[in-house]
Amino acid sequence: MDSAAAFTAAFALTAAAGIVARYIVRAGAPLARRQAVPDSEEGRRAHTRSRQAYIDFTEPATRIAATAELWPALDDPAARRERRTQARELLQDLKRREPVIALDAGPDVRSAARALVEDCERLVEELDVSAPTGPVLTLQQELTMPFLRACREYLDAESERHFALRRPAGRSLFARLSTR
Repeated sequence: MDSAAAFTAAFALTAAAGIVARYIVRAGAPLARRQAVPDSEEGRRAHTRSRQAYIDFTEPATRIAATAELWPALDDPAARRERRTQARELLQDLKRREPVIALDAGPDVRSAARALVEDCERLVEELDVSAPTGPVLTLQQELTMPFLRACREYLDAESERHFALRRPAGRSLFARLSTR
């Protein structure tokens, strides 16, 4: 093969490889861009599901706290036994829900959920049928507030991570605003 034919063959082969590589890169680029940008609608749905799961998790704890608050006002031992049985069932429900919360949350939410379960266990164990009557207590806010605060902080951080404006590091979003 003479040098002109070899050059032409090498040039054609290189051009063909370049064209194929260009099509491969162009075909893969939109796919990579779609995967890199989070789906905001799916993120919003996940955020809503998480928020609802946290609210649902606190419902048995709130009912346990309500039972503990009203416990001193109950004077009928039969009513107290029935309420204690209900509180134990609510505690079991709370314990069943805890792993679901642990799967979808950060470490602060998991530890707050564990603390909420432990506090509810303590409250249910303290429900004594023969305890003297007395004034109504206030426990609901104190019991669930640390968990709800941790959930709110976690969801705010997740929202910031998923829905925040993308900007180059070190540049202010208001860099173009001038006070002069």
